[in-house]
Amino acid sequence: MRIAVNALYLLPGRVGGTETYIRNLVKWLVKVDRLNSYVVFVNRESAGIFEKEAPGCEVVPCPIAATNRPLRILWEQVVLPFQLLRRGADVLFSAGMTTPFLCPVPSVLVVFDLQHSLLPQNFPPLQLFFLKTIIYLSAKVSAGIVTISEKVRQDLVDLYRIPRERIAVTHLAVDHSSFFPRGEAEVEAARKKYGLPGRFVLYAAASLPHKNHARLLAALQTLRERGEGVRLVLIGARDKGREALARTIREAGLGDDVVFTGWLPFEDIPPIMCAAEALVFPSLNEGFGLPVIEAMACGVPVVCSDIEPLPEVAGDAARFVDARDQASIAEGISAVVGDRYLRRRLIERGFRRAMEYTWENTALKTLSFVRSIGEAAGKR
Repeated sequence: MRIAVNALYLLPGRVGGTETYIRNLVKWLVKVDRLNSYVVFVNRESAGIFEKEAPGCEVVPCPIAATNRPLRILWEQVVLPFQLLRRGADVLFSAGMTTPFLCPVPSVLVVFDLQHSLLPQNFPPLQLFFLKTIIYLSAKVSAGIVTISEKVRQDLVDLYRIPRERIAVTHLAVDHSSFFPRGEAEVEAARKKYGLPGRFVLYAAASLPHKNHARLLAALQTLRERGEGVRLVLIGARDKGREALARTIREAGLGDDVVFTGWLPFEDIPPIMCAAEALVFPSLNEGFGLPVIEAMACGVPVVCSDIEPLPEVAGDAARFVDARDQASIAEGISAVVGDRYLRRRLIERGFRRAMEYTWENTALKTLSFVRSIGEAAGKR
């Protein structure tokens, strides 16, 4: 079977966990699969990525830029179907939540979340209409859907009326060759490179509204007023909301207590995680919450929202808080930073939990589902 991968959505350094997903998934699909061949369609910004990540797969550069979303979608709808025929594809795996409506081969769509339906207030009207329309239609025409948590599968069933049997859950995973406890010298080098404080909690998230930075900053201010000198490091793309976030930091007088690095190279993230007292993750909406298990793999205790799917992902290895209550966030941070017995317990449980998530397992489950879709189509 020839499996085509639609990676036209990938914008390096701008799409967060979905970039981690496609990079690692393709790498591991090629590693674990000796029966099928792969062809990966990429945009201009992604040139050279998959040749390095997954040598052995065919990479097809396409003359479009992911930054121009309308043009990218148009190319995907009009030109990609002919490219699939030309390259002899048997099934298409579309990893960016959109797929050709008139696809000449069975299509498997990846849906990371339905934030546009659950939190429509976070989107401008035109963008919201566009997302609701194209993602809904993509889901409806796909032969199968892969998603990353039981929570998102249930959202698809409830909101899109997709039959449950058409949806496979394959969790995200940890790259254990990158996320592991680092030595003091490496941690100190990262601390010096980015001017990090001696003790801090870390939040790894783009500056988007649902990431809930405002309540986290309010919790930080509460801790400071109580004499608990907790400082905060923010890493992640400076996305929509970055100006409001910077303004909130200034108005709260937290400029000396917050370091906002923006996007970082992949290789610098693990040692920064290892330098943190805790990872705090007070998000209001997630499809999975990848930094939670990455921090656990680094031996860093986690404070996170009690919204699904985070309990599904973290199990008993995190301190859960009500992300809509700044006092709850503050108490969670205070407990994990200040209680050494709680820290030790969370770290031990976190190591065990993180070991359950491997990209090899994710690739094998994904491959099994994609093959079942392709084989079912071949029998008709």
